Amino acid sequence: METNEYHAAPTSKTSAPGAVSSLVCGIISVVVCWVPIAGLILGIIAILHHSKAKKNIQANPQSFEGGGMAIGGLVCGIVGTVSSVIYNIFWVIAMMSINQAIEAFDNYGGY
Repeated sequence: METNEYHAAPTSKTSAPGAVSSLVCGIISVVVCWVPIAGLILGIIAILHHSKAKKNIQANPQSFEGGGMAIGGLVCGIVGTVSSVIYNIFWVIAMMSINQAIEAFDNYGGY
């Protein structure tokens, strides 16, 4: 007995635009958070691309996937942005302290 059953071909979902770039920018922002401004900019880009990917997935869930990548990008982007801000504040305070120490040394005779 032969049956002729036709099955619909499985549809393949693609990653939502912005999901992969969000994850990549987020990871790089964490890695380069010590570079002035770079970690901050990449973290912000990761956060913005997350929102773009999230909107695309919500608008067309049958065509797009990558929500996990987008959330990973959001988390890494937030961590990279916060780390970059803290690191930059630390260095500004350190440079101000060094400058004050040099001025104090010069004012009290120096060498």
